[in-house]
Amino acid sequence: MSGKAKVAWVVAVAAVLLALPSRSPVISVLSGEPVPGVSLHFPAAYLALAPICGVLDFLTLLTVPEHIAILLTLILAFVVWRVVRRRRRRGVLARMAIEVGAFVLFLGVVVGVYAYGALGPRPMAKLEVSDPDVVVVDFHSHTASSHDGRKSFTAPVNRAWHRDAGFDLAWITDHDSIGAGQRAEARNPTTAGQGMVLLTGREVVYRNEHVAVLGTVDPRVTPVPGDSAGGGSDEAPDCASWPILIQTIPENLDHVPTPGPGGCPVVHAIEISDGAPKGIDQGERDRGEIEHIADSLHLVLVASSNNHGWGRTAVAWNLVEVPGWRSMSPEQLGARIEGMLRAGDSGAVEVVARRRQHRADGAMRAASPVLSLVALFGGLTRPERLAWLVWIGIGALLLRRRASARRREGNAGSATP
Repeated sequence: MSGKAKVAWVVAVAAVLLALPSRSPVISVLSGEPVPGVSLHFPAAYLALAPICGVLDFLTLLTVPEHIAILLTLILAFVVWRVVRRRRRRGVLARMAIEVGAFVLFLGVVVGVYAYGALGPRPMAKLEVSDPDVVVVDFHSHTASSHDGRKSFTAPVNRAWHRDAGFDLAWITDHDSIGAGQRAEARNPTTAGQGMVLLTGREVVYRNEHVAVLGTVDPRVTPVPGDSAGGGSDEAPDCASWPILIQTIPENLDHVPTPGPGGCPVVHAIEISDGAPKGIDQGERDRGEIEHIADSLHLVLVASSNNHGWGRTAVAWNLVEVPGWRSMSPEQLGARIEGMLRAGDSGAVEVVARRRQHRADGAMRAASPVLSLVALFGGLTRPERLAWLVWIGIGALLLRRRASARRREGNAGSATP
């Protein structure tokens, strides 16, 4: 294929993909539709690096099976390319060495892209909400104090990550630890509207389930009201003394703790979206079951970043309407939101998330890379599309110049006596 033909193919494919109908990049998790007054903001640095940031965001939104499908597709495409490309004649051993080296280099590039997506600094897409009475919340995040947390992901870095993603309030729920959360609380602004607020929680294994606990009370050493000795008295149990527990995913949903003899809820909310790849997968695969559990146990559906310091992409956000929240103290705001969860008000929290392609199962899983690519380009906003077109134009120009240089070298070589 000539240089001009390669450039034409690149431009044609890019034009088709970028011409796909534009859809809102943020949708309601339950309805799948855009939410009025909710949008993604892309800082100038993000747009300047739009293809890089967009691809890394795209990879962060994939489930484990989709990652496998993408990697297998890339390997297959690489092998096909190496088979059909034109080669100079060389010995068998020389060709084998070249191909092995090329494959190792290819894998190195793939691993490098994934590693940078998890570890490298880059601008973030930020959620923006037009309603000043809506607070954007994360119920489940971590710091370096968790055993699986990134060592550089301290509470201040956690605060900056949430701020850059568009959150107003987040609970630090380190694994069986509350120290980082308490230190972060001491550095909160005086009022919630003055900056990003962090509150204390923890993640524990309770009744064989991983739950996020809001606050400092440890449910493993605190009996559920009504379940302790004397719970059979005529007095109603003090359910408000029990901490707010959120059922996390991925987990075995058959074991979600149910109310005990005292009637107090053991868990008050359940994740329908979780930022970990396995959490994204279960949130989509078992959505119907999660909604049924929430309805039968009167649990509030929530989302969690579950971020341990890996990556620069927020998958979902919780929108909670709290009139006048900006003038509240962080503690008052946290208590107000905990009260909404305790009341089991299913409409108290609206979960919005980055748009993904429709889930591919069975025979359609092989097509998930194509579906993912369509979703990637279909979800680009106008500023992003403009940035992509600029980058594609630069790439096409470089390809053309490279082809012209090779052609001149070929002509010079043929003219040499």
